[in-house]
Amino acid sequence: MFDTTKYFPRSVDSEHPSQSEHNESLSQDHVITYDMVHNPEGRSPDHSVIEMASEADRRTGHDATSSPQLMIIYEEGDINSALHFIIESAHNPFASNAVAMVLVEEKIRGEIVERILSKLHPLSKFVAEHPSYLAALEKCHTSNLNIIRACISEVAPPLASPTFVCDCTHDKLGSYPTGIVTFHTFRNNQEAIAICQCESLAFASVSIWNETLTGCYDLVAALSSSYFFLNCANVDLSPILRPHKAQKNYVIVENGFHFETLHIYDNFKSIVFPIAGQILPYIEDCKEEHAAVFFLDA
Repeated sequence: MFDTTKYFPRSVDSEHPSQSEHNESLSQDHVITYDMVHNPEGRSPDHSVIEMASEADRRTGHDATSSPQLMIIYEEGDINSALHFIIESAHNPFASNAVAMVLVEEKIRGEIVERILSKLHPLSKFVAEHPSYLAALEKCHTSNLNIIRACISEVAPPLASPTFVCDCTHDKLGSYPTGIVTFHTFRNNQEAIAICQCESLAFASVSIWNETLTGCYDLVAALSSSYFFLNCANVDLSPILRPHKAQKNYVIVENGFHFETLHIYDNFKSIVFPIAGQILPYIEDCKEEHAAVFFLDA
């Protein structure tokens, strides 16, 4: 599960696969680098890799209708990385593990909306003409819902823009997937939990972006999802597949990630987060070489 979906950002400025007619689930594994965090001006994705990953996704039988993802972003979170997944999902809303609902801490709402708007491109024909997307868009207009989408000057008709609808639950938009991402604002954990509990859509996984990890385990305990990714998303869960299936408490560190499975009240959860040193240093930082230290020679 989640083994073919990329969990490291290329760049928020990368070309989105939705600008082509390719409409399969897109996947790619990349190590996060210094430039991706500190200089998020990336190149277009390698489409040969995307094609191979898409084929892998088909083989695993991922079903977008059963794997919606919830994303929660705090002021102290890695906004660059979180935005990557939001933008990718907005352009490919029918893909496996697409982000279906976003919660943003109130302090950074304006920044997040502004940066989302600057990255929106025309949807692919597959998404723009999808009956579920068209029906949900019509409901947004007839219900006079507050939506976030590209300006007409940026994406003019007949082209269609990715769409976020504010303070709305998915049941008002139709049967999931609708092709639209819901967008909410919260001030504290209690509000975030209350918003999630009002949503009828069951999320396969939750991605929480808060580098301090403050309150993250409160969300893990309160929300009903089984998989929680802290400061990452869609990580390969193969290291804990067996203990999760057997519902055994288990902890392991592998491939730069901390994995754990545990019982919380009557529920069983899996939690993943990156450990220190996962971000690779910039090449300039590696130029100075240090003499090796051999403790056995002392």
